[in-house]
Amino acid sequence: MVTLRVLATDDWPLWRTLRLTALADAPHAFKSRLADWCRGEEQRWQARLEAPGAHHVAALLDGCAVGMGSGRPGDGAIRELRSV
Repeated sequence: MVTLRVLATDDWPLWRTLRLTALADAPHAFKSRLADWCRGEEQRWQARLEAPGAHHVAALLDGCAVGMGSGRPGDGAIRELRSV
């Protein structure tokens, strides 16, 4: 069964793994490039998870991470679905 887990700052290693895998697997689907993130330090990953108004989710299949999603505030009242 697939479950969704909301990620907190301490989940940055899981977020890093999921995001780097997604960037490598489907580079055309993201504004960012793998090269922009592959050398990211712990503080950079934590900052992404701590961004005000951001919401990050990991999809788990039988306890194994298989996907991710991210939403961030945009301009004004607009919200952006990103990093799916």
